[in-house]
Amino acid sequence: MVDAHTADTLKAINTFLGKTDGRDKLCATIQYACMFIAAGQPGNSRKIMASVAAARKVFRVLRPLENVTPLLLQPKLVQGQPLHSQVLNKLKSLLNALYFGADHVVWASQAGLITDKTKVERAQKLSLYSWLGASLCTVAGELTEILRMALPAIIVQEQGEDDGKYMARQQAAVDEINKRGLVLFHASIQAFLALGLLGLRPWKPRTVGALGVIASAINCYMLFPPMPKQIKGPAATKVDSKALPVLPPASPQPKIAAKVS
Repeated sequence: MVDAHTADTLKAINTFLGKTDGRDKLCATIQYACMFIAAGQPGNSRKIMASVAAARKVFRVLRPLENVTPLLLQPKLVQGQPLHSQVLNKLKSLLNALYFGADHVVWASQAGLITDKTKVERAQKLSLYSWLGASLCTVAGELTEILRMALPAIIVQEQGEDDGKYMARQQAAVDEINKRGLVLFHASIQAFLALGLLGLRPWKPRTVGALGVIASAINCYMLFPPMPKQIKGPAATKVDSKALPVLPPASPQPKIAAKVS
């Protein structure tokens, strides 16, 4: 039997692996780790990298439809919401749909369904450029939201607002900014990774592999379910008395008269 903390950890891992995105990003971490180890040289690491990269294609089936669905359901801009935010989100959805759609063409070429190398190279570049564009949309959107939230956070305490509410408002703003900051950092690393894969920067394979490992590891962290807080103190070791076996009463021991010398 495992303890409660280990059981919660195993449940969280199973939940993470139950997500298609979770398995995809875990495989991406392995793929880029192999790229980092191979450093552009032939060998087993490079073979594993190619094999894992091909295996990831299965997790992306119908992802273009998933990304284009918000545009189909709500093609128009909604009044009352920030215009720049709506435009960035719609552009991001379109670029992600192009990214996965073009990646399907690459997958079809690996399966032998498409033999035109020129079309495949164009599809691969379109996929990576779309990925770069979607990452930049995320950078712009998150940076705008962080600046919007940070400005009210530094305002002095409102008149008539008690200290508890003020501190709670400040803490909530800080927590949200931290979350968006992580998304911003991840999107930035992802954009640099796309630049490296496109060959727009003179980076070595090991550098590109390191960027891929960082981006994929952050993705895994964001997809991993929150762990329950471990209770410390006497409550952590509390045992249900009803679950304990009931022992029969001990039989009285016979009294032995002490010998007097």
